[in-house]
Amino acid sequence: MHLSLFWNQDNAAHFTHTAPHLVFLNNAQKRGKLDGMVVKNTNFILAILMSMGTLPNAYASTSFTENTARPVESKLGTIGLDSSSFLYKSSTRGTAATTLEANIHGNFEGQTFKGSGDLLVNSFVTNQPQAVVESHEAYISTQDGLMGNHHLSIGRKYYEWSKLDAQWTMMSLWSPRYTWDQIHPESIGMTGFFYAYETPRLKLLAFASPIAIPERGTPIEEKDNNIVSPNPFWKPLPTQLNVMNAPTHINYSLLMPTIQEILMRPNFALRARYDLDNGLWFSLNSGVLPIHMVQMAAEPFLDTAATGQLQVNIRPQLPMRNINTAEIGYDSPNQDWNVWLSGSYEQPFNFENQSTWLNPIITPTSVFSAGTRVQLTSNFWFNGSALFIHEQPFNSESSLKDVKVNLPTRFPMKQAFNIGGNWRFNDYTQSNIAWIQDLVDQNHMISVDVQHQVHQMPITVGAGTDIIIAKTAQGGVGQYYGDDRVRGWLKYAF
Repeated sequence: MHLSLFWNQDNAAHFTHTAPHLVFLNNAQKRGKLDGMVVKNTNFILAILMSMGTLPNAYASTSFTENTARPVESKLGTIGLDSSSFLYKSSTRGTAATTLEANIHGNFEGQTFKGSGDLLVNSFVTNQPQAVVESHEAYISTQDGLMGNHHLSIGRKYYEWSKLDAQWTMMSLWSPRYTWDQIHPESIGMTGFFYAYETPRLKLLAFASPIAIPERGTPIEEKDNNIVSPNPFWKPLPTQLNVMNAPTHINYSLLMPTIQEILMRPNFALRARYDLDNGLWFSLNSGVLPIHMVQMAAEPFLDTAATGQLQVNIRPQLPMRNINTAEIGYDSPNQDWNVWLSGSYEQPFNFENQSTWLNPIITPTSVFSAGTRVQLTSNFWFNGSALFIHEQPFNSESSLKDVKVNLPTRFPMKQAFNIGGNWRFNDYTQSNIAWIQDLVDQNHMISVDVQHQVHQMPITVGAGTDIIIAKTAQGGVGQYYGDDRVRGWLKYAF
């Protein structure tokens, strides 16, 4: 499983900017547990907000560049290395990190059925080796034409459920993500049963599943009463706090739900899109889905009877939500430009909340976005979009109402825009650039990459950089303050 925290403190360690928040506040009121009983006598209040999966949460996963590189031609898969060198030193991570990447893919075609799938394995080379296995797609479906315009599929399959979700992957409103690289997550398919009906004008899609798989990424584990990870973006949690003017050790415990509680969450989604002859289209989505990033609640107490240490129980939360999306757009008949508008409303439920817990802020939310993609020259595509999010006010039912804690919410940015472009210099070389600005926190991130496939060889090389210009260590961009990096990668196809 994955655990991620964001620690903010006046005297915090260097580069305190990983989501979500860990906040320590002194307070005259004291709260804790003594021999299993809740007492109101401690001089601290600890607020922790986090999310789990083996992925980071939305706060730790913002995609800034579109991966449209020419794929390495392979019959079976690829293997390679991806290395990052950080431009600034930090007391909480090394100056470099290298990942081994391996991908195996395949497909088959039969008279009745066809199928496709892949298996992706990532493991750090420079840090503590821990492998994560993921799949973008792995499904079997009925053969084209077998049932006319109808198709049935089972397994994991990726569909573009909405333009907003494809452009702003930090939210994963519809499709879940794989976030081994937190700055550039990858959208993956849902897992379950699919029904599709397609005509030139009308496209219907239905999805249903008895299970819900949380998002996955770099691993986090509990070790020696602490939370650790080989992830270079991970910031270690503080191990002690001054309580009543005395240093007090902090122990962390991750109280995991059962596998059945994690997986057995029935969900479904419906989508309808209608295309007019002139290029105008509109679509409607509705569903009951999990919030793909597992949220976390924190239960702090002072174990005065046993050790006099501060104990923090971390409790994963698995909320569900009703989600509705409406979109309208126009695709040029020449396929050289498009424009779209999107609006969504999300209403969460099944979110456990005890009076002695500190929970993430998850409220009914409206999400609006607009975007465009334009071919300006024969080899350059421009794309851009704007984002506006309104979350309803949060009313805490916690018994810690006297505590003033600025808890982060499910959505890392409330107002932002993202512009960029893709150059295709030839069939083998291309470059991507993107600039995203958080309009609320006034933070910027600029990402550039260049990739080249060696002619007549199954080798791809690439290089890139991510530059953060931030006024604060808050929000979807600011959390990476100090993590400016240059990257290089090499892949071999076999």
